[in-house]
This record gives sequence, C-alpha cells and structure tokens, in this order.
Amino acid sequence: MEIRSQIRSVAHFVPERRVTNSDLSSLMDTSDEWITERTGIKERRFVDPEQTSTSELGERAAREALDKAGWRADDVDLIVAATLSPDYYFPGIGVMLQRRLGCRTVPALDIRAQCSGLVYGLSVVDGFIKSRQAKKVLLVCAEVQSPVLDLTTRGRDMAVLFGDGAGALTIEGIDATGSEGERGIIDSYLGSDGTGADVLCMKLPGTASPGFISAQDVEEAKVHPHMDGKVVFKNAVTRLLETAQALLKRNKIDPSSIDLIIPHQANLRINEMVRSQLGLPPEKVFNNIQRYGNTTAATIPICMSEAFTEGRLSPGDLVLTLAFGAGFTWGGNLIRW
Repeated sequence: MEIRSQIRSVAHFVPERRVTNSDLSSLMDTSDEWITERTGIKERRFVDPEQTSTSELGERAAREALDKAGWRADDVDLIVAATLSPDYYFPGIGVMLQRRLGCRTVPALDIRAQCSGLVYGLSVVDGFIKSRQAKKVLLVCAEVQSPVLDLTTRGRDMAVLFGDGAGALTIEGIDATGSEGERGIIDSYLGSDGTGADVLCMKLPGTASPGFISAQDVEEAKVHPHMDGKVVFKNAVTRLLETAQALLKRNKIDPSSIDLIIPHQANLRINEMVRSQLGLPPEKVFNNIQRYGNTTAATIPICMSEAFTEGRLSPGDLVLTLAFGAGFTWGGNLIRW
C-alpha cells in the first residue's frame, strides 16, 4: 500500500503582549516608518519575561492542534520539534513536549534548521511516515526569542525583526489509493550552505568560544544575534526562487496552478520579490509578518493556521511552502491541502 502524509490539523499560539514599532522607538533610535519600510513589520508578540518558555508556547499550540484533529496525546507515535530557542541548552523541547502533553514514551526529536524548521520538519515527518516508522505525528515549531534580543540602538537591526510564537501540525499516514489519497505532502526540496553560517548567527554561548561564555562576552553584547542583512537578503531571494522552481519543475506544475504560497516571514520585501518573479498575484501569497514579525521556525505554521481560519486555505488546495534561514538552510514543501 502506498502511503501519503496528510496534514490533519494546524493551530498556533502567540503571547498576548503586543510590542509595536512605536514601543521599540522608546527603547532605541528607530521609528515606525524606518521599520515598516525595511521589513513590513508593524508589531510583534513578546512573552512575559518571567513567565513563558518555548515548550510552553509549543504545548499551547499542540493541544489545540490535537483537539482539532480529534486526537488524544496517546495517539501520537512521534514528536518532531523545531526551534532555535529551546528551554535549556540541552535537552531539546521535543522531550519537554512529550512530558507536558502526557504522550506515551514515543520518540521525540529536535530539528535545528532555524527559519527552515517547518519545511525540514515536514520532510522528516514524511520520511518517518512513508517508511512506516510512525503513523500519527505531531510537528511543533516554537520560538521565544525576545529574551536574547539587544533592545538598544546597538542591537536595533536585529531587535526590530523578531517575535515569539508557536505553531503545531498533526500529520497522519493514509492510504494513497483511497478517496483522500491525493491530499498530503507531495514533495520536499531542501538545501544548505555552511559558508553562510557566520553571516546570520548567535555565537554565544557556544563551544567555539574559549570558556564557553564570559562576563566580558556579555558586556560586549556577544550573546545577541547578529546578521549581515544585505547578504542574507540576496541569498534568501535566490534560494527561495531556486526552491520554488525546482519543486514546480520536478512535479510538472505551472506556477499558476499554485493556490497559495506560504513563505517564511522574514521580510515582506523578500516575499514580494519572490512572488513577482514567479508571476503570481498578491492574493496567492499569505503574509502576516506585519502582526508578528519573524517568529523563525513558527512563521509558516502560524501563517497556515491563520490562512485556514480566514478561508484562504481549503481542502484540495495546492500549497507551496518556502523558507530560508540561518546556516544557511532553505527549502520548501509541495502540499495538497
């Protein structure tokens, strides 16, 4: 029997605390106009500093996804988690989610593909399902990035970009010859280029630094993320187009046949450039970066959840996900929703 990995449900959770561009302008030398023009972001969500962990956000999204699918925690055969901001240096949040949700002692693994976490995650899940190692899988993408941002003028180039949030999907292996056999993950395309690792990264704490981390490192702000924005922008556009064209060509699909593209939410200008070069109208691309900023691995599942709720995503739609992130990593998934 041929098996296809079908998305059964999607859900998301974001903290209540809204941080607008104007709020940030009171902390650093920036403005709503400056941020909006360069990124498209108007506001983002931050957790309460003393309250919420990444696994807690992931749990909130996961419980809703399980409810929507009609699954109990005991039904899950595998947990796949994607984050660059785990609760602890180790272990990852996969096992935290197993404990929080009360799942059986099923395998739980973490993916460190940063902004490409969802597209890598779907490919990994698809592999487990098609090899019959799992039938019902929970994929959770969650990030709490606000605590490591440098909310001063020194760190504004990165600080204005990111937000906190989580998304979760339930994915089930089904008989591809059945009545719903066309729905599910059709294909995935992934790539990486480690020569860009230092272009977008947070180096500390880490074993490449003598002593792991020092008081001087903290004082010199080496514990915050940094990026060469121009290099990332250029590579993102190139790799996202490469991914889209490869998936379309490999599956003999014209861009006009795509019902909705759901790209990673890093920069509205990147997504608009990719849309334009694919020759698609604005209504065929879903963006919500204006409200949430860049929630890294969580951006695409949050978009999926909102698109479905808003009626922009319906059963049978042909969907293309696209992502580019630190590493560099990139990829996409072709899905019949």
